[in-house]
Amino acid sequence: MPNLDILRQHVEDLGIVSAHKLVDMFYTDVQKRIAFIQDYQENGGEQKELHLNAHSLKGLCRTYGADQAGEAAMQLQAACEGDDETLIQEKIQLALGIIPADSKACFVFMNTLKENVEKDDAGEHEQ
Repeated sequence: MPNLDILRQHVEDLGIVSAHKLVDMFYTDVQKRIAFIQDYQENGGEQKELHLNAHSLKGLCRTYGADQAGEAAMQLQAACEGDDETLIQEKIQLALGIIPADSKACFVFMNTLKENVEKDDAGEHEQ
């Protein structure tokens, strides 16, 4: 479940159009980083790159209200710092179980909010 207070604050600070654009960019970036993590899980790779992606996901998710996803990314980042591949794979499983759904929930909430604002604006113009 996204942190709705954070998302609402973005709307209040930036307006619905800008906040929506930022959440859209957030969601696109998260998808790319999830794809990297999935590739690492299946094919291995550079642990340093996995650490960087986990660190970036942690910040992105916390900034846009995906708190559970941010926590999962933080745990993956910490596992990478410990250099224990078994623990890393465990935290990858955790991250892949939480991050996609939590980030999508933020995206869906912002889309719904934008649609409601647009409907309200259209209703005001009709009167």
